[in-house]
Amino acid sequence: MHVSRWARAASALQALIVAAGLLPASALAAPAEPRTIDLRWDAPDGCPPVDEVRSEIARLLGASEQRQPIEVEIAVARKRGARLRLDLRIRAPAPGERVIHGHDCASMSRAAALIVAMSIDPDAVARNAAAQPAQPAQPEAAAAPVPSAPPPAPDRAPRRPPPASAQPPPPAERDPEGVLWLSAQVEQALVPAIGVGLAAGGGIRSGWFRADGAAGVVPSSSSRIAGTAAGAEFRLWFLEVDACARALERPLGVYVCALGRQHWLRARGREVDEAFTRTAPIFAAGLGTLVEWRVADPLKIEGALHAVAPLRRPRFVVENLEGTVYRPPAAGLSARLGVALAF
Repeated sequence: MHVSRWARAASALQALIVAAGLLPASALAAPAEPRTIDLRWDAPDGCPPVDEVRSEIARLLGASEQRQPIEVEIAVARKRGARLRLDLRIRAPAPGERVIHGHDCASMSRAAALIVAMSIDPDAVARNAAAQPAQPAQPEAAAAPVPSAPPPAPDRAPRRPPPASAQPPPPAERDPEGVLWLSAQVEQALVPAIGVGLAAGGGIRSGWFRADGAAGVVPSSSSRIAGTAAGAEFRLWFLEVDACARALERPLGVYVCALGRQHWLRARGREVDEAFTRTAPIFAAGLGTLVEWRVADPLKIEGALHAVAPLRRPRFVVENLEGTVYRPPAAGLSARLGVALAF
């Protein structure tokens, strides 16, 4: 059967029209898989909402094809005066942490969005930054725009490094944080019976390290010679230095600590023929843990538990009586619980 050249042309044209009609449908039938960004945003009033931070991340990424899920926590807290602190923690896929200090929450949130976007696809951020440079603010009375030359045709230029504006800010070091605390002291290591007293101190934290100094007193504990009423009342004073390393930060701050403590244990005779008073200096070393829970800036609740071993164990006796009133054990426990103020 003979088919004319015009008939074949009409058939080809019809096929092209059908194909052109199907192209958009096929493109829409397979949309690009969206990126998964698990963003947790905690900020005080006056800071941008979480949707604005998400939009800034999406703008920086543009049409990036990176689809690896990322889990991010961003928390902004007010420090002294108008000063703000932004803590950014990337939980997955690669853990990381940044701290930003400033006074403008909006600019700090944009910097955080840049860090997150760079963690996902730095090449896409660099391309978008080069394609959309920041525009300077226009004056109120602007001159007529001057026509600009058409952009040159794109060519395959060698790959350029990201512009400075797309580089993430350098890691911020944690500012040293001071703390003052007041605690109830429970002592079993160097007194005859479990005694309750008071301790107060202060310290400084920088990064993972914390150092504290403290003073305390356990006002009353008693002991007597077995089988008699004679004995002594004991009072304990101490000065303490702790050096701690952070083992866990969220949800509780947990530190492993080593301590050195100088004690003064005083005994006053009770039910004895001749009154006596004796004070013995005792140095002890210990290991333990410190736990802090930040209730609301700047208030925290702190607790500590230490195993303490005295390096010297003097014997308290009553003259003219047989038997020992008290001798410190080879090791014991010391604990405290109280409130702290960070600054």
